[in-house]
Amino acid sequence: MESSEEEVGGDEDDNEVRIVNNSDHDSNSCLEYSSFEDSDSDDDNIELEYFIGKDKATKWSKTPLTSKFAKTKKKNIINITPGSKFTTEEIQNEVGAFHIIFSDKMVDEIIHYTNMYISTVQKNYKRDRDAKFITKNEMMAFFGLLFLSGIKKGNHTNFLELWATDGTGIEVFRACMSCNRFLFILNSMRFDDRTTRNYRRSEDKLTAVRSMLDQFVYNCKTSYCLSEYLTIDEMLVPFRGRCSFIQYIPSKPAKYGLKIFALVDAKSFYTGNLEIYCGTQPDGPYNMSSKPFDIVMRLLDNVTGSNRNLTCDNWYTSYPLATELLKKQTTIVGTLRKNKKEIPVDFQPHKNKAVNSSFFGFQKEIMITSYTPKKNKAVILLSTMHNDTSVNSETKKPEVIHFYNSTKGGVDTVDQMCGNYSVSRRTRRWPLSIFFQLLNIAGINANILYNNTQIEKKHKNRRSFLKSLSMNLMNNHLSERSQMANLPTDIKHFLSKYETKEVDVQEPPTKIRSRCYLCGRAKNRVTTIKCSSCQKFKCKEHVKAVVRCERCIISQDSE
Repeated sequence: MESSEEEVGGDEDDNEVRIVNNSDHDSNSCLEYSSFEDSDSDDDNIELEYFIGKDKATKWSKTPLTSKFAKTKKKNIINITPGSKFTTEEIQNEVGAFHIIFSDKMVDEIIHYTNMYISTVQKNYKRDRDAKFITKNEMMAFFGLLFLSGIKKGNHTNFLELWATDGTGIEVFRACMSCNRFLFILNSMRFDDRTTRNYRRSEDKLTAVRSMLDQFVYNCKTSYCLSEYLTIDEMLVPFRGRCSFIQYIPSKPAKYGLKIFALVDAKSFYTGNLEIYCGTQPDGPYNMSSKPFDIVMRLLDNVTGSNRNLTCDNWYTSYPLATELLKKQTTIVGTLRKNKKEIPVDFQPHKNKAVNSSFFGFQKEIMITSYTPKKNKAVILLSTMHNDTSVNSETKKPEVIHFYNSTKGGVDTVDQMCGNYSVSRRTRRWPLSIFFQLLNIAGINANILYNNTQIEKKHKNRRSFLKSLSMNLMNNHLSERSQMANLPTDIKHFLSKYETKEVDVQEPPTKIRSRCYLCGRAKNRVTTIKCSSCQKFKCKEHVKAVVRCERCIISQDSE
């Protein structure tokens, strides 16, 4: 059902033609089994000690080439400690964790480019307050309202319902800013200089978000040490506007949108790297290959050489990729498409194969597995991490399949988490859709960083973290709003707790008694007598009384 909310208009790429590309990447978290034409195995090949691939060159041994009692291979020894690269002092609250991922520099750039756009439209407004420039506190409060709307599942709710005054609205929305101001900021959001965009677009299709995107990816890569199990897959940001690189993926809930390739920690679900697919880039520094092999190598650029393992689906997995990753001390586990030339005929689906039967082929560093889940079906996996024929006694599946299923869903989990508390609003501008997705990912990564450093104060769930983050982002702006006059009575009452009250600083009371300065601690004589010259306490032993009559005192004072 479509929301009753009005669509947010804009001028981004209005001249571009809406092109929908049918993506060939259609993967799910669970294994998919597809039948190919039956292939009769060669009877003479059964008597051999190895299988031969369809290319007549790749050989796979029927038995492991390493001894069962051999010591652990170097490629399976992990010497890393996953977790945050920041200390507890550096991340003291939720806002601090958020600013590590979505840095102050990024916020300042967004404010700068947004105010540049506002300066061009101010003439269209009669009142100055309707199009005033945005301050940093107001922008942070705007972020907080977006996160809060995601928590309340109001990302597709009509704006007027959030600011309703009949008791059904959310009071903090009205207290933070007016509905018109929120819509004005949303419409004015810009992430680059519009005056030079056409020139920069000649060499980069993502020029409208390039600066923000590069800084965001850098912060994600340098803020957290990923665990030993990684996964690469695609996200789909829902979008149905004008864009030359919109994708169609029927397996995704949204089906149409912007495709993002992401590297995610399979244990903590921290997004360590990402790359937006925009088709073929113009000639220039951003014209890079979109082949699965090259995408994987770019996403793993900063984690290779650490003996980590990568899990991916059959769109990425290939024999050349496995051999190349082994050179970089990285293992891989993934499904294979059945048309790969390195797969022997015996591993293909066949009607005579028994259900729950498995075939194994081994090389020195690579293993291939074919499992028959049902009649005339087969799923083929390639692994450089495993090197045995172990099969689960309960499910009758090879252990490599259980490992694949346990680590494959990292990106899908992050995509689902983004959708649960999404900050996205309906828009026809694709840069704004990407901005919303980056905020969603920043909320997840910041939660992981905070819980990893603040062990004693960590949140039990992400909803609690996002709620605390949203309110902390709005605190400064709410304090400024509390000083405003002519606000409704209920809003004044709500903002009263944010008023900054001046506290009178009183001087500490003077001492009326203390230890004798000349006696010291040895005798510890406490006295109330104070010398009129040095103002230090003295006991009777060290004080000399002068006897003077009243007449002498008066005469001395007059002199």
